[in-house]
Amino acid sequence: MLEIRINGFGGQGSVTLSHLLAQAALENGEYGQALPFFGVERRGAPVRAAVRISPTTIYAHSQCDLPDYVVVMSEKLVEAAVSEGISESGTVIVNAPHPVVVKNHPTWQVDADAIAREAGLISGDGPLINIPLFGAVCRVLNIPQNIVEQTILNKWPGNNAKRNLDAAGKAYCSVTQIRV
Repeated sequence: MLEIRINGFGGQGSVTLSHLLAQAALENGEYGQALPFFGVERRGAPVRAAVRISPTTIYAHSQCDLPDYVVVMSEKLVEAAVSEGISESGTVIVNAPHPVVVKNHPTWQVDADAIAREAGLISGDGPLINIPLFGAVCRVLNIPQNIVEQTILNKWPGNNAKRNLDAAGKAYCSVTQIRV
């Protein structure tokens, strides 16, 4: 079973990202479980959500303490996200415009902000980065791109699908592993 924790700021779409990843697992023939964490979340405050993906039924319903993957929606949160806990062999996926090295952990980087802006995924609060991050995380997890596309089409049929498909596809293809 894979455990993934998403660290972001309120309003960045951490919970939506967790639901998309769980749905992609289901579309891929596995079990998926989204675990939003609701505390005193408010727009701009640090928040988190988690996801479990397994080839067999998931019986655990607790939060993920030492996840296999940590998705960091803002490079400002890297240190806090890693210090919150990650497995010894855990991987970090960071939204940043430049490579960010996380000591002792394989790290992947994608510029989800730039991809969201380019795709026109903007709200009053800034770029909607959860869709590009969805594509990037799926690539790191080896979830096929057609599953990413199907998950998006199921969630946003019609006109909104194109921008989301473009953003997720670009992130899927551009996420890179940081070599140290």
